[in-house]
Amino acid sequence: MMSNPKEINDPELKLYEARKNVFPKAVNGTFRRLKWVIMAITLGIYYITPWIRWDRGPYAPNQAVLVDLANRRFYMFGIEIWPHEFYYVAGMLVMAGIGLFLVTSAVGRAWCGYSCPQTVWTDLFQHVERAIDGDRNAQFRLQEAPWGPKKIGKRMLKWSVWLFIGFWTGGAWIMYFADAPTLVVDFWTGQAAFVAYATVGVLTLTTFIFGGFMREQVCIYMCPWPRIQQLWRLHRLQSMRRCLPDRY
Repeated sequence: MMSNPKEINDPELKLYEARKNVFPKAVNGTFRRLKWVIMAITLGIYYITPWIRWDRGPYAPNQAVLVDLANRRFYMFGIEIWPHEFYYVAGMLVMAGIGLFLVTSAVGRAWCGYSCPQTVWTDLFQHVERAIDGDRNAQFRLQEAPWGPKKIGKRMLKWSVWLFIGFWTGGAWIMYFADAPTLVVDFWTGQAAFVAYATVGVLTLTTFIFGGFMREQVCIYMCPWPRIQQLWRLHRLQSMRRCLPDRY
């Protein structure tokens, strides 16, 4: 941490460092199993939720969770929110933010380490990478090896699986904004709106890049949550210094 704001103008100071390849070793244990469970639950919720049906009677959509932009309504199981009731959504977001602060205060970066979408998809991509390239030492050797049929084949297979995951990630996202079965048929028959194809393309590319290549760089340079935590810690440290000047 910089002690003087003027250090920002130091020409020798680098505010960005290119990513260095990190090859984590496979581990087992309680926290690793917990991470597997959380990954399965979060990915299951994301991919399966658009397919859950909910009977609302005639003249109403039967999708359990639906953001109906055309009719300006939001459905979540038995809840129907109209535009003038958006304060409910704002209230839920505020409570989610408070909950995130409370969890961080109690157990540290549990959100960042287990439940953040960037963490979940990066962890999934790392397991795909380990399954294709091998464990840590094998990945090191493959990284340093010259390009040849074996390396090219493994790279193409790994990137293809990553793109497949990214494609279904984008495909699941657009299903929250239209009836999922109908949208799937329209998508594969070329009858869906252009914005559906564009959204899937963008999310496929971002998932592929963020989870496969950038990884922790997203957390370091793009995510606002570490900045908020840093400001919070500085505020707490200054409060402790005022209360206990001899110890801090």
